[in-house]
Amino acid sequence: MKILRNRLSKAGIVMLTIFSMSCGSDFLDINTDPNNPSEASLNLLLPAAQLSAGFWTTRNVQENASAFIQHYTRLNQSTYNITGANFSNDFNSMFDQALKDLQTIVKQGEEAGFKGYSGIAKVMKAYLYMVLVDTWGDVPYTEALQGEDVLFPHYEDDAAVYDHIIDLVDVAKADLKEAIDNSESPVSSDLIYGGNYSKWVKAANTLKLRLLLNIRLVDAARSKAGIETLITENNFISSNADDFQFTFGSSVSPMNQHPIYQQEYIPGSKTQYMNNYFMYNLIAKNDPRLPFYIFRQGEDDDLDFQTQPCSQRSDCVYGWLGGQEPSNGLPALGAAANGYIGRDHGDPSGIPGDNTIRATFGVYPIGGSYDVGPGGGERRFDRGHGTGAGIMPWLTNFHVSFMLAEAAITLGTPGDPLALTVKGIEDSFSKVEAFGLAIDPNNATAMDQADVDDYLDDISAAYAAAGNNNQRLNIVMTEKFYASYGNGFESYTDYRRTGMPNNQPASLAPSGPFPLRLPYPPGELSSNPNAPNPVPLVSEPIFWDAN
Repeated sequence: MKILRNRLSKAGIVMLTIFSMSCGSDFLDINTDPNNPSEASLNLLLPAAQLSAGFWTTRNVQENASAFIQHYTRLNQSTYNITGANFSNDFNSMFDQALKDLQTIVKQGEEAGFKGYSGIAKVMKAYLYMVLVDTWGDVPYTEALQGEDVLFPHYEDDAAVYDHIIDLVDVAKADLKEAIDNSESPVSSDLIYGGNYSKWVKAANTLKLRLLLNIRLVDAARSKAGIETLITENNFISSNADDFQFTFGSSVSPMNQHPIYQQEYIPGSKTQYMNNYFMYNLIAKNDPRLPFYIFRQGEDDDLDFQTQPCSQRSDCVYGWLGGQEPSNGLPALGAAANGYIGRDHGDPSGIPGDNTIRATFGVYPIGGSYDVGPGGGERRFDRGHGTGAGIMPWLTNFHVSFMLAEAAITLGTPGDPLALTVKGIEDSFSKVEAFGLAIDPNNATAMDQADVDDYLDDISAAYAAAGNNNQRLNIVMTEKFYASYGNGFESYTDYRRTGMPNNQPASLAPSGPFPLRLPYPPGELSSNPNAPNPVPLVSEPIFWDAN
């Protein structure tokens, strides 16, 4: 795999350590002696690898996944107009930065007997490989990350790579438990858990739960047995404080803010639209997370919504949702929707000069602003609003509850699906609320308990009224979808596996089929003779997608 190497200098990592992390596309390299591994060199390399993982899992691929499944809207992505060139940086950098550095930590940690380092690196390597398989399918594994020894690694079958990943998680757990048993000193530079090996074991178990659940349609017996073993062990991420996530900073120099905050909170610059149907459901359900998720810049009368920009399409709604029906024909929302200026999925219309009035990302999860009402000039903002100290929630406490609920319904594993679903919602609410209050304390307010209770009562009533397990599962997956805002990978994978939420609007102007995988970068296909041939179409499912 001939991929250009962006290097991480020792000076850059010292700066990273001082400021917790540094976010940007120009990564510097660490000069370490592979023949003389030391704890000091690993202490520098680990945060660099974690930073790279946090950055690349938050950027383009995650944003595309979020647009595919309608957390928000981007023009090309919502019409499925994508090419492999769109993902070259992400694919290459995942291998040549994060995974390469993690592999170095694994090798040097094992040689030096630093089980804490090797265990942490293996968990992170397993997570990143899961993301790669879930989005591209076949990828290099056994021959990958070998440097000059193997320039053109063979691609392995996606199911076989999943087996490798599951095995790697087990080895990681063994390393971490050995570090705990030996009272190994915590890894002080660990940006995720501060060197808390017990929390890393919980993350490993949660990752394995995710992997085993993903294969339930192709190997139900293995999925069920493995999940039941994990349930018996009962050592998942079990509180919001245990969440496996990357936390960005608030510094502008060096820049370490959440990548989407960097894009959307620049004056006059907007990359995304909020998805109309996503906002519609948050408003219609009186979801307490709404002011944390979505920030309104505009008033309800900032545009002539009858003509801009969708006048050439009768089936497209552009603008606030109060006075018109979304394109799927749902009832209008009235004044409750004032200022929620978004875009329909797949709307191909031109983009007007609306950067200062369209609804945008709120305080959660990018570290922006809490929404206190429709905007006007005083609410149009720049980087003076919010901090940018957002998160990439890889695997969380609420994810565990939703995954266990899915397993209970579909595999018959232990657990009450409704109770687990309610817990997942409650944990999502508490996570979002606590985050918003911490990031934007001058504006954010606690969720109204009556609204929380009403929301949970509605879910319980809907679950009781469901006539079969498919309907019950749709409730679980729909709630997980709304909780997973900020992590498009989770919902993109869930949607392909289950087809749920089952009421997502179709793209208004699709240029191709819904992508069941991402296309490979053209540079990889042309330079690596061992790349897939024939190249799979985006309409070909990943191995676990037997839905």
